[in-house]
Amino acid sequence: MSHRVTVQTEIKEKAHALSALKTSKIEFREQGDTIHLLGTGYEGASINLRTGQITSGDTDYYGVDAGKLGLLRQAYSEAKFRAEAFKEGVEINGKSVNKNGEVVLHCRMA
Repeated sequence: MSHRVTVQTEIKEKAHALSALKTSKIEFREQGDTIHLLGTGYEGASINLRTGQITSGDTDYYGVDAGKLGLLRQAYSEAKFRAEAFKEGVEINGKSVNKNGEVVLHCRMA
């Protein structure tokens, strides 16, 4: 039986944020409740873990790409879902991307 889950993400959980950044190979620096993004295309962007918001800095100066920030949110959602699925005993045995660019994780109960 198939199920579709849509998650709107606020990046608040540090462990999942760090996992998403590492998986996405984005350089970063932690400072308290803020993670500063340093990788190419992310300069000036930061994640406020208290509010969950990504601030892109001065887009006129830095040119932070909204699409790249969207990919980061997507990686965070996946990291968070994988952790929750593991706790619930759900096995993720595949991943694909549909024609709309959405990640689809193939799951089954363990």
